[in-house]
Amino acid sequence: MKAFFYLDAMIKANLVKSLFLLALVTMIACQTGGEDINWVDQDLLEYGVPITIQMPDSADIKVMDWGVQKDITVIGEDWYNLQVFSSRASTHNKSKLKTELLSAVQQGSYFSEVTLDEEDGFIFEMQIDTLLNYDFRHVKIQGDQEYVFQAGMSGTYTREQVEKLYEISKAAR
Repeated sequence: MKAFFYLDAMIKANLVKSLFLLALVTMIACQTGGEDINWVDQDLLEYGVPITIQMPDSADIKVMDWGVQKDITVIGEDWYNLQVFSSRASTHNKSKLKTELLSAVQQGSYFSEVTLDEEDGFIFEMQIDTLLNYDFRHVKIQGDQEYVFQAGMSGTYTREQVEKLYEISKAAR
């Protein structure tokens, strides 16, 4: 009987150690490492878009030209994934364009709420089951071209990550 209690205590002790180690590894893995990113201002003119944005120096830029629209995707380390759509301006009224984008987003089946609403952009929350994800739209109109910024489509983002991408989009020139 003593051997059973001793074995039971050893198993519990090993379980506690294993859970502690798992928690420690999880906390380390969840660190964003954002402080280590080397930021640069990148001119996208060589990709056909006369805009300069802030991005990690090691970011990869991909361009898809659909004829009527260009899709520029910038993928960097960790969470950085920014998408810019460039096309002929449908209007020169940024507020109207933003309102059209907001209406389209609100009709999405996973739309939950708008967390920031400005004249030329917005941040919104989506809920898929119990998972929250954030995205944004920011518009710029230069000459006869309109640019719509959003988080890259291939990721999930926290509110803080989307807020940073939104600020980068607002600062684009």
